[in-house]
Amino acid sequence: MKSKLLKLTIAAFVAMTINANAQATLGADIVNNGFETWSGSVPTGWEVAPANTIGTNTVSSVAQVTNSNTVTPVQSGNFSCKLKNTGSSYTTGVLAGTGVSVTQGMGYAVSYYARGKGTISCEITDGSATSANYVSATNGQSVSGKGWHHYYQTVIAPTTTNNAQFCLKVKSTGTYTSSTFPLPGIVGIDVDSFVVKPYTPIPASLYNIQYTTASNGNSPFYGQFVSQTGGIVSGLVLSNASTISTPTYNGYYIQTSGSTAWAAALVFDQTNGANLAVGDSVTFMASVDEYFNMTELVQVSNFNKVSSGNPVPSLPLNTQTFGQEQYEGFLINVQGATVNTYSATAPYNYGQGTLTDASGVPGTFDFKGGFYAPHGSATAGSSGNAGYAPIVGTSYCVTGNVNLEFSAYNIVPRDSADIVKNCVALGVEKHNSLNANLYPNPVANELNIQLPFAATKVNVSIIDVMGRDMIAPVSASGTNINVNNLNIAAGTYFVKITADGKTQISKIVKQ
Repeated sequence: MKSKLLKLTIAAFVAMTINANAQATLGADIVNNGFETWSGSVPTGWEVAPANTIGTNTVSSVAQVTNSNTVTPVQSGNFSCKLKNTGSSYTTGVLAGTGVSVTQGMGYAVSYYARGKGTISCEITDGSATSANYVSATNGQSVSGKGWHHYYQTVIAPTTTNNAQFCLKVKSTGTYTSSTFPLPGIVGIDVDSFVVKPYTPIPASLYNIQYTTASNGNSPFYGQFVSQTGGIVSGLVLSNASTISTPTYNGYYIQTSGSTAWAAALVFDQTNGANLAVGDSVTFMASVDEYFNMTELVQVSNFNKVSSGNPVPSLPLNTQTFGQEQYEGFLINVQGATVNTYSATAPYNYGQGTLTDASGVPGTFDFKGGFYAPHGSATAGSSGNAGYAPIVGTSYCVTGNVNLEFSAYNIVPRDSADIVKNCVALGVEKHNSLNANLYPNPVANELNIQLPFAATKVNVSIIDVMGRDMIAPVSASGTNINVNNLNIAAGTYFVKITADGKTQISKIVKQ
């Protein structure tokens, strides 16, 4: 028997919590339902969808909750609605509400209270009776507790209709019990006070999305769609099903060119990731989520690749500073850091470890999550991905994106070219006064260097990880410097640029 879920309609959705300081102005309620009236075993005006298919095998997963048959009172009034589905996937059935009017492109903020145990999410439909017209959410909200908690989700109407239906659905439900509460526990997920309000999505830069003064670090746009955002792709995120020969993608990191804080993000986008490369400039519409407190852009639409080959310099930081909210998603580099701990054994580390540079304060790395190794040897990761097994006590230079994993910010390399063993600690973090752009990277035979000013005297050296000069130093002047005929072996190198007394050291990969 398949258990059914809960639904009231509209069009595409994503689960997330709207911040109290939301950037969009919410309109008046278009739905306000407290499940106070019932028709048999289903709230009045709701149904198990597709329409009119309520039967004896489906009603058991939708139940009325009263103040007399639960350990704690319902959230409001005399009744709430219980949803149960012990399966690990959302079922095709939903409890659907009566149709309401929505406008294409308009945003709709969905809020409700929930308690119990499981995952709850949204789904929407145009009001037709066929499940093929449902649009599902990307992520769900985890519910775990006997107390009522307020949840927020957001949807964008894909079409104008007078018969839209907002939906709720659940999966992996169980029984919540706690030693601090008397038995019995809460079975499934109880929901109450279902409210929908319209709002108009607005454009937002990565800085505006990320910058926050909230103690929990949540974006001020959390739970909303933004009509346009974007940036330069700095890294691709491989899925757990990836192999070196057949990579698949869950998304990508983007950042605003030239920014040094609060202007990068992880994009969950399985559709467009395979067609992107580092250096692509992209714009899109998306919903802002906080996935385990990591800001993510999800439900991507209106995607546009503006240009390719843009420079993506990594931000020089040390192991003490990179684990901060303002660097979330950025491509960074750490120089001359010694590995202190490392384990690839589940369930504790999954390829994570700690490393410490001259700052003396350790940071966390992940050499296996979403990672493969086209530029060098690697060991099998715990998820089946290729990874890299570092040696405890050995020094490394590491480049990677900052990602929040297991409650700690990790530097996550993109491939093995981002991990350099026994590198020379050239102090990149101390030589960033020039702010030059180097491209392309990886480089084939020709490297371009764009300076932020017209320099009268420029010197360029290319150095290997042992500190040896690999080409004769290049002397030039001007704004755009070209290094031709890079007749050096494939691998990772450092480019040292001195221009009118200012110095920069950057890492490049030679193909």
